[in-house]
Amino acid sequence: MTSAGLESAAAQGPRVPARGSGRGPGRRAGRRKTAVLEAACRVIAERGADATRFADVAAESGVPVSTLQYYFGSREDLLVAAFRHASSAEIAALEADVAAISDPWEQLERIIATSLTGYQPDAPQGGRLWIESWHFGIRDAEMRADALRDNTAWRRLVGEVVRRGIELGTFGSKYDPDKIAVLTIAAVDGMGIPLSLADPEITPASAAQDVMTALRDMLSPAKSAT
Repeated sequence: MTSAGLESAAAQGPRVPARGSGRGPGRRAGRRKTAVLEAACRVIAERGADATRFADVAAESGVPVSTLQYYFGSREDLLVAAFRHASSAEIAALEADVAAISDPWEQLERIIATSLTGYQPDAPQGGRLWIESWHFGIRDAEMRADALRDNTAWRRLVGEVVRRGIELGTFGSKYDPDKIAVLTIAAVDGMGIPLSLADPEITPASAAQDVMTALRDMLSPAKSAT
């Protein structure tokens, strides 16, 4: 972490035109649903998934409960849709950011900084939303599959950057790129826990620096013997 699949499912109903069909009402409905999902993400980040109800999302979005029930059916389906929307939007934006950067080290720094954004208790969403998705996914098979797929997407992005860095000679090839990717995401998620608990000894900047230090130790090319 897709939302495309979510939009496709919504478009199957006869009263909801497919997004991008050129119909004004369909576009408005798509924008309204997106706004609802963003509102749901804010509520989940603030209250937690277990405490999020249709009424809370209705109050945050200004959309009646009856409309939310029509869109999503159940509270659990609303939660899954919100997590899918947030994850697909974040990974798409990050992929675009990384693609615009030429230096592999800077690409890794961008991925790590983005991953660590939002874990602080006063942050609007970010990492705390992913903690909620993991918690929810422990008990919900559909959400668990989504969370694992999102984690794979993050690892794949790191692995691609590492492979490119090796090809350019910027990184050493001592370690397998996929293993580096697993360790990188594990380190970022591990740093997210104390950040979410407001550990006074850890900040997003210091956490990112620590992860990058470990990566530089593993990825810096070996120096030629003189």
